[in-house]
Amino acid sequence: MESMVYLVFNVLRVYAIYILIGVFFQKKDISKWILLFSYVAFYAVNSFLYLRLNIIIINIASNLIPIFVITFLYNSKVWKKAFVTFFIYAIAMFWDSVVCAVFYAMHIENALVSMFVSTLMLFVTALFGRTFMKQRFQVPSAVKAIYYFVLVFIPFGSIVIGYMSLLPWNIKSLIIAVILLMLNFFVFYLFDQIIISYKNQNELELQKKQNEILKLQEQYSRQYVKNADLQYDSIRKIRHDMKDQLSVVYAMLSEGRTDDAMDYISKNADIISSNYNIVNTDSIIVNAVVNSKFTVAETVGIKVQCSTVKRFDGIDETDLCNILSNMLDNAITACMKIPEDKERFVTLDISCENNIYRFVVKNSINGSVLKNNKRLLTSKSDKKNHGFGVKIIREIAGKYRGRCDFFEQENVFCCMVALMTK
Repeated sequence: MESMVYLVFNVLRVYAIYILIGVFFQKKDISKWILLFSYVAFYAVNSFLYLRLNIIIINIASNLIPIFVITFLYNSKVWKKAFVTFFIYAIAMFWDSVVCAVFYAMHIENALVSMFVSTLMLFVTALFGRTFMKQRFQVPSAVKAIYYFVLVFIPFGSIVIGYMSLLPWNIKSLIIAVILLMLNFFVFYLFDQIIISYKNQNELELQKKQNEILKLQEQYSRQYVKNADLQYDSIRKIRHDMKDQLSVVYAMLSEGRTDDAMDYISKNADIISSNYNIVNTDSIIVNAVVNSKFTVAETVGIKVQCSTVKRFDGIDETDLCNILSNMLDNAITACMKIPEDKERFVTLDISCENNIYRFVVKNSINGSVLKNNKRLLTSKSDKKNHGFGVKIIREIAGKYRGRCDFFEQENVFCCMVALMTK
């Protein structure tokens, strides 16, 4: 009779464990029949060992091992599976301890009633957990391993201490059981706070990165506006010069000096040709950026030269725009610091071999840059809104599993960026 009653109560107990496991995990995409078979097997093994042997160590093992195995039917990390296994069993042990201690104090010696009450309390706890602990926590990868150890060790230690200290059942046993359970819930609460703290920290870091991106975009927009103004001034200067030159040619032709007019035009042809396209690739972005930058450079007396491939397969257009803009901006800015009577030049060489693109920009310098500024920090006074160029170049290189190098040779500064597209 007692065995039949135990088997009935154990069904409720296994179902309570099923509910508690569901509080912490989400099931994998597996058949419901596999899940049902797993819990039935757990019920059969646990019931058989309890009724046949009823040895404390075996009873512990017949609960912990099957529960831990069942957790692998759910999506989670191994450490969390171990924690949930010990935590659930610690709750079950708590109610066994409380009921036995209360019954002992009330001089009630009925094992079946005690088993029924403890099983019922475990089931109520499971329902409470399913109702009020719906939010499953996701553990950030930055959480240290020591927290995982504590989470598993505390429930496991509670089980061991409980079975060592809670016999015979009395008021002292009840107090110890309550303390152990509170300790487990306190550890769980602390870990939950740690997770919240890490999530908040991650959100702050994400917000910080978004702010940096906005600053970069703002800075990039300012640079483009500045370059557009320079190009507009260049075009206006060319138009003004052309007007003056055409006046001279008109006067020569009016006087019949055709040969002088032709000679004058040939000598000043660079005014007209200075706005020609320097590069013509299959990328509109590359054409626009390089031609606009080099037009500005020529306007201020900087010689330019470019050699490039036609196609840029596998590179995002925004990345192309950013990397070329910043590389050329840095080179042109450095050249403008050189006196006009000195040699000033910027060269761009873009090549591709085995799906590895190499961007090499060289510019003349009037002294070592890396010697006094190894980190290539901006020399502008408004450091909050400037100095992002080198950072952007390095980030793009990292995005494409490439590299970025800066070096000098014979009064020439070199920036080399390699991008892997496959």
